[in-house]
Amino acid sequence: MPGSSGTRFFLSVGTTILRRLLLLLAAPVATWSADVSSSGNWMKTIDAGDLVAGAGSDVTGQHDSSSGIATLTISNTAGASWRIFARRADGTWHDSFALFVRRTSDGSGSGSITGGGGYAELSTLDTELFSGSGDRANVAVQYRLTGMSKTVTPDLYGSGVIFTLQLQ
Repeated sequence: MPGSSGTRFFLSVGTTILRRLLLLLAAPVATWSADVSSSGNWMKTIDAGDLVAGAGSDVTGQHDSSSGIATLTISNTAGASWRIFARRADGTWHDSFALFVRRTSDGSGSGSITGGGGYAELSTLDTELFSGSGDRANVAVQYRLTGMSKTVTPDLYGSGVIFTLQLQ
């Protein structure tokens, strides 16, 4: 790995509170909004401990957060069906990186949830992660970063993850 033993790669992935989408009913003008909020973040330092075979070797290319590093809460749905989308926000990002996310728990609540157990790659465009109905709390997610190598210039790299709720 080039540089001194103090040279480090950093990746910070965080989640943010997101948009509300309004559903207009065809009855007398009644509206409500459903919400998705997220909490938690992930910061991974890549250093000499991530070398594959000691000094001069490459670094491990894939890094996973702990399961449930972040959680989502879907609320105010009035029992309606919904879909959750995610995208990577602009940030300091290296072209060789790829960021993935998956759902690792159903959370709790009166609603149901399906899909999202496999990793989905995030780009700057929305990607559907999972769907469900009703309110759900503490739906755990996990991140995966790939593309790290010793050819990536040591720096502080980061991106936000934007989760969006769409009522069906």
